[in-house]
Amino acid sequence: MFTPVVLTILGVIMFMRVGYVGGYAGLWMTLVILGVAKLITTLTTLSLSAIATNIDVRVGGVYFMISRVLGPDFGGSIGITLFIAQAVSVAFYTIGFTEATFLVLGTLLDESTMASAQAMHLPQIVSTLVVAGLFALTFKGAGVALKAQYVVLALLLLSVASFLIGGALKFDAELLEANKSAAFTSEVGFWTAFAIFFPAATGISAGANMSGDLKDPGKSIPWGTLLGILFTVLVYTAQIWLTAGTTPREELQADPFGSLQRMSIFGPLVVAGVFAATLSSALGSFLGAPRVLQAMGQDRLLRPLIFFGKGAGPDNEPQRATVLTFLIAAGVIWAGDLNAVAEIISMFFLIAYGMINLSAFVESKSANPSFRPRFRFFHWTTGLAGAIGCVVAMLKINDTYALAAFAITALLYFYLRKRDIQTNWGDAKRGYIFQRTRDNLLYLEGSKFHPKNWRPILAAISRDPLTDPGLVQVGAWLENRRGLFTVAELCERPDGDLKAHLAYRKQRLAQLRESFVARGIVAMPEVVVVDRLDEGFTTFLQSYSVGGLRPNTALLSIPPAADVDARQRFVRQVEQLLAFELNLALLKPGEFVLDKPKRTIDLWWRGTRNGSLMALLAYLVTLDRTWHGATIRIFRAVGNAMAETEAREQLAALVKQARIQAQVEVFQTNELPGKFIVERSAGVADLVLLGLRQEAIEGFGNTLAGLEDALSRLPTTLLIWSNGDADLFA
Repeated sequence: MFTPVVLTILGVIMFMRVGYVGGYAGLWMTLVILGVAKLITTLTTLSLSAIATNIDVRVGGVYFMISRVLGPDFGGSIGITLFIAQAVSVAFYTIGFTEATFLVLGTLLDESTMASAQAMHLPQIVSTLVVAGLFALTFKGAGVALKAQYVVLALLLLSVASFLIGGALKFDAELLEANKSAAFTSEVGFWTAFAIFFPAATGISAGANMSGDLKDPGKSIPWGTLLGILFTVLVYTAQIWLTAGTTPREELQADPFGSLQRMSIFGPLVVAGVFAATLSSALGSFLGAPRVLQAMGQDRLLRPLIFFGKGAGPDNEPQRATVLTFLIAAGVIWAGDLNAVAEIISMFFLIAYGMINLSAFVESKSANPSFRPRFRFFHWTTGLAGAIGCVVAMLKINDTYALAAFAITALLYFYLRKRDIQTNWGDAKRGYIFQRTRDNLLYLEGSKFHPKNWRPILAAISRDPLTDPGLVQVGAWLENRRGLFTVAELCERPDGDLKAHLAYRKQRLAQLRESFVARGIVAMPEVVVVDRLDEGFTTFLQSYSVGGLRPNTALLSIPPAADVDARQRFVRQVEQLLAFELNLALLKPGEFVLDKPKRTIDLWWRGTRNGSLMALLAYLVTLDRTWHGATIRIFRAVGNAMAETEAREQLAALVKQARIQAQVEVFQTNELPGKFIVERSAGVADLVLLGLRQEAIEGFGNTLAGLEDALSRLPTTLLIWSNGDADLFA
């Protein structure tokens, strides 16, 4: 791990741009840039190490870690970002190699020859040929490249020693003093300099992306990467200091590579070093990028990527992904210069590093017992700080590019999430959500209820929800993802053993879930197998809750009058529900026209207590797509003209105060309530809500018999009784 990290960090930026950054930023600000970059990558390495020592790291490196911690949606979106970053890095390092080559040639050839070469696009042609050579090498496999790393490292260290010793021998304290302050311009400010320098710090993922080729990734990744960072910090600090003390500012800005050669005790070693560093870094990225794409293809996250999951030969080499990497790199070579590509790479790596830190933060804060990293120098605060640092750096470098990068990553994430990938990696998202849910449930358990916080916690209770689809659909409309909706099946099975009952329960739960998914219903299924329905009904109401979230509203279907036993049981259940002080919503299903352009909800007002609950439920129904734009009509019947005027004014003021859109209609009538309701709502309304007074609910058998004729002629109707918790004016 140490070797690939050092080779990537001590790359093209060290030779071609450290002097350039120092020329504009000065000694102190260049050291600040180094410190900020290394702080971000060190925090990221701590996160990377925690994850690497907690899971079995396989092929795919950083992508594999993020996807196994945050899940396939996050992993897939960042995996694509990481692949592109490394594919672009191949072009970046190759452009650096070609630029160094032509700078050397510029000292040997006249200006007209060099100008002709530029005009003929020879640098781009040479870069493309170099990428083609690297492609031929990596297409065969990683073995040759990995063996060559140690030779390249030795050559690189000789080059570093050459310019550090030369800088020490030629050091001038007065020149250092002159180069301490910054000299930023409108073209090159602090964050532009940071963006140009940052790729020098991105080598921390070089070894991780070769995780499939490491014997013990859990050990090699943490310590190899941290030692690599420490060593390269010392090298860069010495280079920045010595460069400022040996070379005038103007020369650093105009010719950073040439000034490094002149500072060295043996200039050709610098040339050899930059050639070795750029080619080895390009080769490392060429090896890492295809393996990320191959891992994504093998995970089958996106259909177009499955093609790249297939490997070749006994070592499963990602040859198909290598071809795509070559095409991207070749395209970038013809699209930009070294500074422009550096800024693009910085963006891609910063968003990837931010996700690594977020992954470790989520894993730690989830408090999963399975999170037991062997690497102990990590805390959730370091992961959070690293993620924030990456986001801030991106926005400071280029807020437009940063927002575009966030948007692309978010689109990929939501696309993958929408695909509902059936992959279970035991990722930390579930653990994180569990921990937050646990904490919030405990908070709700101890907090005091206020009417302003009322939400429908709805329990639809039925003997067979699959044959009562109207109950489930109406329940979904009433709750409308603003509360909790449970569909409970009470199954009476007096015979049989417990094992058979539990097997049946498991089967029914699966059927209910499948039915909900097919119909787009968001609900939690529950199945209770009981000896007797009456006892099972009260037992369910006593025991069912999600922490402190207990049902506050019960939804039941009114059985047909012809089913005498079911009707009697239903009346008993309503009387039992009164004892539990739950809101009641009793459903008389009716025909529902799906393609109706304009819908109407009629609410028959009979006092503020029931009226508040009915109005809130009607409002929630209108938030559903099916009911969008529906008209709410609030009716009230009174006995005389004076009461009519007063009631109209009261309801108008009430609707305004309650902040709902509704039409108010008040009528003076002496007709029977049922007949009057039918005349106004039948054939017009799609949903009718009728309030039940206390005396009506206490003698509910008689009440239901008196409403029988009206209910038979009305559309879908809900009889509502409120326990008083729902306050329309809160």
